[in-house]
Amino acid sequence: MNPELLNHYRAALEAQLADLRSATREHEAQLDDSRSTGDFTGPDRASDLEPLEVDASVTASERKLAAKIRHALERIHLGTYGLCEACGTAIPTARLDAKPSVSLCLRCQEAHDAHEAHDAHEAA
Repeated sequence: MNPELLNHYRAALEAQLADLRSATREHEAQLDDSRSTGDFTGPDRASDLEPLEVDASVTASERKLAAKIRHALERIHLGTYGLCEACGTAIPTARLDAKPSVSLCLRCQEAHDAHEAHDAHEAA
């Protein structure tokens, strides 16, 4: 991958990470406010807890995405960005444009997802 394209992805990833950090701080603040001010008793307990569960889920997803972005930035630094971590083939730029934090080509991602779905099905 040429240096200009790497710089493009680095800038996109850094901007995405900055936006994510800001959003995560907001969601964590909302969680803290909900936990400290919420009265989770009485008949409306379930409806009172739902926004708290949603904020917790969103925050967890944001943390996972932030870790993927930091991993992608590390791969840029190491010179392995744009190569599938499973099979070593080049990840198409269209895929990287759509989701710059990906580390697997589409074929390997589909195999990974199928394996996770199988594992989840067996655990259930």
